[in-house]
Order: sequence, then C-alpha cells, then structure tokens
Amino acid sequence: MPFKVRFYLNGGGLFTVQGRWWDKKVETLFAELNASIYNPWRESKEGPLRATLSNLELRKRIFASDRYGVDVSQGVIMLGEGAGGEVSSGTAWETGYAYARGKLILCMRTDLRGTLNPILKECLLDGKVCKEIDALKEHAARAIEKIRDMKMTETSYNPLAHVGKIRKLMLSAPYFTRAESTYAKDLHRGLSKLGYDVLFPPGEAGVGRGLLAGRNKTWSNLFEEKIRCLGECDAMVALLEGADCGSETSWDCGYAYSRYKPVFGMRTDMRSLGDLGGRVNLMMDQSIVDSKLSRSPIEVKRLADAL
Repeated sequence: MPFKVRFYLNGGGLFTVQGRWWDKKVETLFAELNASIYNPWRESKEGPLRATLSNLELRKRIFASDRYGVDVSQGVIMLGEGAGGEVSSGTAWETGYAYARGKLILCMRTDLRGTLNPILKECLLDGKVCKEIDALKEHAARAIEKIRDMKMTETSYNPLAHVGKIRKLMLSAPYFTRAESTYAKDLHRGLSKLGYDVLFPPGEAGVGRGLLAGRNKTWSNLFEEKIRCLGECDAMVALLEGADCGSETSWDCGYAYSRYKPVFGMRTDMRSLGDLGGRVNLMMDQSIVDSKLSRSPIEVKRLADAL
C-alpha cells in the first residue's frame, strides 16, 4: 500500500477568518486525494502553541513547529495571495527553506493584483501557479504521484556545531528602485572594506540591464545565480527593511538557513511588525544569528567575529 503523502500548509489562515476558509478548502481537497495536510496552527511537536508563554518563548516554539512541519512533509502548498505578487515574509521564508530541502512546492493564487513574485514562481513544481481549485486538485494529484514515484522521505534539521571562518558573504537586499540599488551598492562596498568577498546576485546576473531590455530569461538567470551564490557563500547578510520584509530576501533567508549558513540581519527601519512583539517576522527573527538586528556593516562584522 502506498504511503500517505503529507503537504505542509504554508501561508494559510493562521490570522484571519478568510484565510482559515482557504485552509479548510485546501485540506478537503488533499483529503480527497488521500493525502494529508500539516497545519502548523494545530500541530506541533512542541505541544500546544496557544499555551500561556512569554512572547520570546512563543516565537521560538512557533518557529520550531513550522520548521519541523516542513521537514516531516514531502511537499508544500503555498497560498500565495498578496498585492503586487508579494506574499508575507514568513510564507516566503518557509518556501525558501522547503525548496532547499528538496520539497515539491505547489501554489494557489487568486489575487488579481499582479502575478506571483518571479523568484517564488521559479521554485514551484513546473513553474505553475494555480488560479482555481480544480486546477490545484489536478496539479496536486500529479505532485502526489511524483512524490510516491521518487519515494521522497522526511528530512531533519541538523546544523553543524561549529561555524568556520567567514570570508565570503552573500548580500540579499532590495534592488528595484534607484534608492534601493544605491543603498545595496553602499552596503556591498562597506562589507568589502571590512575584508569580505561579497556576492550580490542581482548585480552579478545583470538583472537591472536585463529588466530594462525585457529579456524573458532574466528571472531564471537571477534564480540560478542566487542558488550559486548561496552555495558558495560562508554566510548571508539580509537587509530586512519595511513593515514586512520583501518576499525575495525572505526566501533567501529561508534557503540559507536550511543550508546551515549563518544569516545576519540588518535593519534601520524604526517600525515594529507587531508580529508577537517582534521587529521582523518571527521566521526571520529566529533564523538570524542571535536574533540580533544590525544597523551597519561593522555591527555585522562584530557578530560574525563572535561566532
């Protein structure tokens, strides 16, 4: 008898009635396909997540539960709603983590406000974004058969006990506006002056020129460059500005963390996310080194030297 395939529910309705309606629709669909859903709001190896805990302890337990849920699942179903093609930073983080773990990723998006962020789209099974429940059911059925054919098993998170000398950094930062691009270049120079070899995938892949020229393969090239840089670097520096960090940088953080790369968070934004009392989404907060946010390259170096 074939084993029962499990999908992690990513970006569902933890926080809204509307979202929980989507969760129920997705769970019913996968039950009809004889597959199960890991819903991180209900399930946790750490016990009930609604127990009376301090904010810090609660964030740690939710992070552990979500990471564990991805690892014990063979696939991920991402509910990719959001304006301008962006999803929440936690959803993007979990997608990056899952992709690095070899999980098959499906996506349901009905939002009319733009298409899904192209970096997230690159890691979907067959690059397909489903816009209707019937299309998702058909795509999920193919994914389940593929998982069974590949005999995919659970994974586990076992980081190295010791981090070696950090010499090469990957910089993950927004680059879409003139101000973002200029600031990213300033950070690149600042980190380079401190003695690091700094990789910046958008610059190395010529994304700015490619977008202006309208080349169709630009995003695929950038995705491939990201994977190369994430494989080469010793650690990553992530610029986590904004009321909610961008999908692309959040995805990078999840991927880097999954590959046991130290992630250093930088943020100058004075706003709080309001996410269980944190300044950034808890998936970012719990995956960056010491849960500390730096304001400058020199502060990043102090954290790196202390490892």
